[in-house]
Amino acid sequence: MKLEFRYIRSLLFLIPAVLALTTDIALEGLSIAFAVTSLSGAFASMVYVFIHFDEKINVKIIMEGLSDAFFGIVLVTYPLPSGQFFLVIFSAWLFVMGLFMLSGGFSMKGNESFFWFYLLVGISYIAMGFVVMNYNPSMLEMIPYVLGIILLTYSVINVYLLAKRKVDIYALGNL
Repeated sequence: MKLEFRYIRSLLFLIPAVLALTTDIALEGLSIAFAVTSLSGAFASMVYVFIHFDEKINVKIIMEGLSDAFFGIVLVTYPLPSGQFFLVIFSAWLFVMGLFMLSGGFSMKGNESFFWFYLLVGISYIAMGFVVMNYNPSMLEMIPYVLGIILLTYSVINVYLLAKRKVDIYALGNL
């Protein structure tokens, strides 16, 4: 399977990470950057699914693209950009991605060398989602950096798994 669109989707999330870590961007601007990145990632996932429609494709990839599209559309169509709303949406997105990693690990049934890695990454994403959701308003200046680090690790882990396994980042298992 060609994985160029999967690499593109994973690397797209470096854009808001770099913006958050290198500039003095507000949460509203980071919200727009994340929404555009999510929608672009959803488009890349759907192009990937369209190109490989005749092959066996993991359902989690389709769900990942749909969740990216959903969260991106919710952020774009929300009438007033709000930092607190963005943090709730971002933590929900991170929670869903953690569930996908967990289900990818459990579908390996313990006989794959990446089983524990998937479980650890999935639990970490879910925990990071709860950390982001429960921020303190006094930490408002620090939140973009935390989100940048989370997006950077998300992108790097996905690219690592794509390069190491040379297949989709989720275990195919029994569909």
